[in-house]
Amino acid sequence: MKTKITILLSGLLLATCVAKAQQGPPPGQKPPSPEEHLKHVSNKLEKDLALTPAQKAKVEAAYKQFFAGMDKVRGKMPPPPPPPPPLPPGKKKSADSLTAIRDAEIKKALTEAQFVKFKEVEKTMRPQGPPPPPAPNKQ
Repeated sequence: MKTKITILLSGLLLATCVAKAQQGPPPGQKPPSPEEHLKHVSNKLEKDLALTPAQKAKVEAAYKQFFAGMDKVRGKMPPPPPPPPPLPPGKKKSADSLTAIRDAEIKKALTEAQFVKFKEVEKTMRPQGPPPPPAPNKQ
């Protein structure tokens, strides 16, 4: 019985930590600036992909252009609370187009193995949105 309670409490603590981590910055703390975000992304990719200086410069340029484009897509909207809501269909198409352009530029700069690794790492750097609504039950 004591073991079951310990496991249950450990699970609740873990769930609380995960939920807290997904909330983003605490209230009153601003999200990172585009420059800070670019630096974080650049450092993570350089470390995980073992980029050469030339590759790092090209990847940074692609991300800088991507972030600028995403700022235009979002317009003058205030930053959304974490996690960000999904983009409307028209804006999602623009964002997907910007992502494809960024990825094409990055693919030119990386080896095939680095690009495969980049796609894996890039997925971990995306903000996590709310889960999709459940499908309606057909009975």
